[in-house]
Amino acid sequence: MAVTQPTTMLGVQEGTPVLDGHGTRSATQWGPVRDVLPGAVVEEPPADGEQGGPGTWVLALDPAVWPVKARDLVAEPSTGRRWAVTSAKHHRHGVNSDIDWVRVEARKQ
Repeated sequence: MAVTQPTTMLGVQEGTPVLDGHGTRSATQWGPVRDVLPGAVVEEPPADGEQGGPGTWVLALDPAVWPVKARDLVAEPSTGRRWAVTSAKHHRHGVNSDIDWVRVEARKQ
């Protein structure tokens, strides 16, 4: 367990890249939710975030879910909330791997 002060259970749905009719690569299909582990919503956009778009959420995931990549979804099974990952980084602690974590920036689906 690496997420300090977890507030919810979060899992990952891997995106399957497909080509649309125009040859554009996109993830429009996702696998089942995997690795539902304690996590946290670290930061959510302000309530008026819709003015400039949906806003970016920051989520903390357990490192056991790694790898996480752009176009994957992070799911909160208890509420049905889902976020589309825009970036993810595995933060490794130099001394104690018990406090490693994955920082995800995502947009709410």
